[in-house]
Order: sequence, then structure tokens, then C-alpha cells
Amino acid sequence: EERRLRLCLRMGLSIVPLPKRIKSRKHARKVTSEYHRITERLHHTTSSDERAKCAAELQAIGGVDAYQQASQFNTALHSTSRWVARRLRAHGVLAAGKPPPHVLEIGAINTQLLDTPGLHVRALDLNSQDARIEQRDFLTLPLGGALEASGASRPYDALVCSMVLNCVPDARRRFDMLVCMRGQLRVGGLCFVVLPGSCLSHSHTLTHDSFADCLRGVGLAPDLAAETPASAKLAYFECAAGLPDPAAALRFQRARHERRSGHGSQPPRRKSRGADFDVDLGGALGFGERIGRSFEALQPSRAQKEQRAARAEFLRQLKEEKLNGE
Repeated sequence: EERRLRLCLRMGLSIVPLPKRIKSRKHARKVTSEYHRITERLHHTTSSDERAKCAAELQAIGGVDAYQQASQFNTALHSTSRWVARRLRAHGVLAAGKPPPHVLEIGAINTQLLDTPGLHVRALDLNSQDARIEQRDFLTLPLGGALEASGASRPYDALVCSMVLNCVPDARRRFDMLVCMRGQLRVGGLCFVVLPGSCLSHSHTLTHDSFADCLRGVGLAPDLAAETPASAKLAYFECAAGLPDPAAALRFQRARHERRSGHGSQPPRRKSRGADFDVDLGGALGFGERIGRSFEALQPSRAQKEQRAARAEFLRQLKEEKLNGE
């Protein structure tokens, strides 16, 4: 550390303390929360001054390396890979005598799934920390699965997206990611999604039930009765890949519209990053299915309004006659 300080002074560089090693859950949560908060500001700002300020704040907390270390600390406590392997065995996908199932892992911050016996795993991350993890943006992958030597595409048997969807800073890109996730799987393939529980319990626009409809809408039908790890902090979804469900997508749009419309009348909630979690579902759902870009509440026609008024007046008179008769 002393040598580093002397070198910085000699070269005229700013002296930034090295980030502390992650040793507690509290510290890990603080680093990940700060990282997401700063990167979200960075994503939305167009000011060069604000971008420079965000870059300095990221450097102060240790940047991507500190974030990856904190994420690895958190996942060591909540191992998604053990749950995934257990569920693949329960479905008979991972079994002795069968070819290894092909699994795509998005946002791999460790090699736990890669090290799981019996799986053929392709792991991706935007900032890979291991030679076996491919550094790549998932949204740039061609749909249809892995490209084989013959030139044909092989859809994956399973896909794992753990604590990744909440890191995407844009609601529309979250929808794009869900559509692409379905596009990588074979029919009947399994998709495992893990989110912070606060993304659904604190969100101003989504609930656990409406997010389940969102998944159904893009063709990832969640099995809400499936076995999941007991956790008060995380939400687990095990989904089966099928055709997109436009009816579920419309239900999601309506529920989202109603929550957004009534948000101003709700009592203020405690500050939480989960409050801003949202998915902007609409347009092409995949496999030729499409719905409107956004939900539009239908305004009643003049005839419908008159009919409702007449019915209300009839019920009022009926109630009055009943009271007079008594």
C-alpha cells in the first residue's frame, strides 16, 4: 500500500484508498446497493459532469471488482446452483446415463454451476472474473440456442438468470431480456429466475402475481408450486418454456397500469431500490405473438354511460319502493 501511494504521488495521480475486503453480509449489501444506484444514475444522465461524478463514486467503492466480490459473497450464502441442480434432477433432466443437459447461465459471477458434475454449462457475464466465464452481453446472442459445428442451432435445456434482471437499469431492456431468454430455450426447457424479494414486495408497478403473468406473457410459465429455497430476501421462479400467452401479457399490462395510476394515492413507502423495479412489456412477445405497446383503458361510449345511469336510477327506485312497502 505504501509503494502504491508513493507511485501515485510521483505520477501526479489522485490517491484513492483500496476497497475493503468484503467480510460481512452488511458490507456486501452496501457495496451492491451503491453500485446499482450509481450505475443507474450513469445510465440515465446525459451530463458530462454527472458522468464524471458517477465514475469517481464507482472508483471510490472499488468499481466492478468490489461489486463482483460482494456478489460472490452473497451467492455463497444463497447458492442458486444447488437449487438448479436439485430441480434438474427432480425433472429427470440431470440423471445418470443421460447426456449432460446444455445450460446457459446469464450473469455468472462464480463457477459454482460450471463446477456442477453432469452439466454442460455456457456461462456469460458482462465483466468476467474467470477464464471459463465468457465476457459477453447476453442480448447480443443470436436466438435459437448454441451454434453447433454443423451450423445448426441447438436450443438450451435450461437457463439460469439469478440476480441479473434487477441489475438491468431500463424497464424496456428487462422485457427484451425476458423475450431473449425464452428464445434460447427448447420447448419444455426450464428457466430459473431469481430476484431480490424487494423488487416485487416494494415495487410501485409490480407484484409477485403480476410478475408471474409477465413471465407467462413471454412464454415462460412459472410453476408456483415448485420447490424453492426458503428465503425472506429472494424470490425464486422455476418456469417451463412454451408459447407466449397474450392473455397473460394483457393482464400484466392492466395490473401495471392500475398500480401506476393509483401510486399517487398510496401511502409513502420506505426507501428501497425495489420500488423502482419495473418491466415495460409490450409489442412483439416472440414466436409471432404481439400485443399493443402499452395498456390503454377503454373509455365507455355515450350509450354505455347512459345505460349505466339508467340502471343506477332503476336500482335506486326499486330500493325506495321496497323501503316504502315496509
